[in-house]
Amino acid sequence: MTTLHLAGAGGNVPYYLREGLARDVRSVLEPHVGGGCFVVSDGNVGPLYGHEVAEQLDAPFLDLPAGEEHKNWESAERIVRWLLGWGVERRHALVAVGGGVVTDLVGFAASVTLRGLPWVAVPTTLLAMVDAAVGGKTGIDLDLGKNLVGTFWPPTAVAADPLVLRTLDSRQRRAGLVEVIKIGLIAPATFEHVLDLHLRKVASGRIEGATELIAAAVRIKAEVVSLDEREAGQRAALNLGHTLGHALEGATGYRTFLHGEAVGWGVLAALRLARDRGLLATTSAQAWATRLAMTVPWPPLAEISWQDVAPYLSRDKKRVSGRIGWVLPRVGGVILDVQVEVEEVEAIFRELQSLSPIGPFTVLF
Repeated sequence: MTTLHLAGAGGNVPYYLREGLARDVRSVLEPHVGGGCFVVSDGNVGPLYGHEVAEQLDAPFLDLPAGEEHKNWESAERIVRWLLGWGVERRHALVAVGGGVVTDLVGFAASVTLRGLPWVAVPTTLLAMVDAAVGGKTGIDLDLGKNLVGTFWPPTAVAADPLVLRTLDSRQRRAGLVEVIKIGLIAPATFEHVLDLHLRKVASGRIEGATELIAAAVRIKAEVVSLDEREAGQRAALNLGHTLGHALEGATGYRTFLHGEAVGWGVLAALRLARDRGLLATTSAQAWATRLAMTVPWPPLAEISWQDVAPYLSRDKKRVSGRIGWVLPRVGGVILDVQVEVEEVEAIFRELQSLSPIGPFTVLF
């Protein structure tokens, strides 16, 4: 088993990574839930893993509706009321078994119940393994925008099993790989070779090498988070592709895109902005666009109105004094807080609308 350590204000959080761990999660989580626990999953993951984890931990189980559209106040309140109905105490832990939505939502519910319960993540999607379960950002969506309500509340442990990716549908798997590619853009010198070794295989459904890919991605994200746990500066690098990506999700009511698909379009826009500013050579931008094309198809942008997208950009939670600073890739990493005029974003958005959702994307450059 690989055990990674996620540094944070609360001390090192162990990240357990092993094939087959989902069927033996008690062996690593027992020290973290010894005071008793409650397990939350959703309608997709519950029948596959959620019920079994609850049985292993001898814990009450709650099944939530699946989907980003349910990452809201109503679901958070449902979790809190369920916990209170069971007589939850601060010594009890909450266990999230699921993808990014469940991980974000359960972490948020843990942070506000009794002013803070410990929680554990058992991520079951690639996105949750490399992103939502790492770094302690929890949250829910509003109709005004994504993750506008949330807390910094890291889990006390993470237990990930790459074998669960075999039961993940291909769309979810490919969407998760977009976040992996994004991490590669942040630290290409240490990750690009691992990415190119395993990306195509995992995208096609062969999970050999997934453990190495996940471990490398988690190490990079954990290092970024350790430098800036509460996103006051350097951690903003992880928002690459998210400015436009979150706007696309909001403009379509969180029902059209998986998170990674929306971020994929956002990363393409960031690559184009970087190329136009001389931060990346055309050949480099095209190479990254080719990697992104291994994760398609994505929902197309052709029928989405810019007038619906623009208000969500203006409400981006990372704005300062009304101004949004973009994260753009550059040679060897990323640059933060780049001013981009809305007219430039609109022009690139319209170019993205003309692209086929199955690629190739190199014509953008």
